[in-house]
Amino acid sequence: MPTNVFISYDHDDQDQVNGLKAIKYNPNHELDFHDHSLKDPVRDPYGKPIKYPPNDYRSKPVRDEIMKKFEKASKLVVLIGNSTYRSEWVDWEVLTFFEMKKPISGVTTWKRIRGMNLKGCDNATMPAALGSARSTQPLNWDPEALDKWLDENPNG
Repeated sequence: MPTNVFISYDHDDQDQVNGLKAIKYNPNHELDFHDHSLKDPVRDPYGKPIKYPPNDYRSKPVRDEIMKKFEKASKLVVLIGNSTYRSEWVDWEVLTFFEMKKPISGVTTWKRIRGMNLKGCDNATMPAALGSARSTQPLNWDPEALDKWLDENPNG
């Protein structure tokens, strides 16, 4: 049964993220998951995308929408590109997901979060929040290894 996943990433890496999401439709790959990430930007009442950092009160609609998605996801995948470590949103997503799942998983909550370096980014700096969430070491680009991790019980 496919795992419910939220994918966190720096939006500069959108093309590679789309490539990963497309792999699940390729019959030659076993990667399978239900993506609960935001499909479109959250917009203000005037139709403009809300682009404030997570600590800005004006970003509350975005935070609220992401938290709704977290409720449906059992795992968080952080796709790490060369500048992901600078993303305030990625750090916020990791820490918030961890705190939301902690009542369910307790000391094993970190097993619900996994980073994977994007193709060509094997030496990318890991976002600070992945270290503070005690996440496992990020995978280098390997959709098959990611699929195996997605199939593991997050509380096991």
